[in-house]
Amino acid sequence: MRFVVLLVVAGCHLRTGLDAASRVNGPLGPVMTRSSVSRSDGVLNLPQTGGRNYALEAGFGNAAITLNGLVAVHDVTSTSFTAGAGYLATTLGADVRWAVLRWKGLSPTIAAGPARMMLLDRTTGERTWGNAVRFGGGVQYKLGAIALYGDVYREVVAFGAGAAQGTTTLDGITFGLALQPK
Repeated sequence: MRFVVLLVVAGCHLRTGLDAASRVNGPLGPVMTRSSVSRSDGVLNLPQTGGRNYALEAGFGNAAITLNGLVAVHDVTSTSFTAGAGYLATTLGADVRWAVLRWKGLSPTIAAGPARMMLLDRTTGERTWGNAVRFGGGVQYKLGAIALYGDVYREVVAFGAGAAQGTTTLDGITFGLALQPK
């Protein structure tokens, strides 16, 4: 058992990032930015502006190819996790990431994989699931076991029902840190 744990930890790759820019096209955009009415006092709450997208990727592999699990939250503001009206969108997925080549610590990467997006109605607790594909490319600069990276991604998600029924495209530019053992 210790050998298995050691093997998993030794091959573990972890990436965490923040979107510097993002754009949503499709029915999900208006759903995430609509005003809401407070359940407790009936006051109109205008949507928060300046929401951020965060991503966390963890997986295993070698120096060139990794298989990762992905969690990304979209348009998060200071009120996203408090009681009240509105929606929270989260992507759960998997991807294969390939570091195409290496040159003095610099390597271009490409990644693609399937995903599912959950749209949570914070008022009712209703969850709507959509099928998605997420792909992108970027560059990273490795300094020992730590790497700085920048990625450009596209996520296409299709909801069959619910508030965001239809197809939505999310585009973004993510910057972050990656932990990658040698």
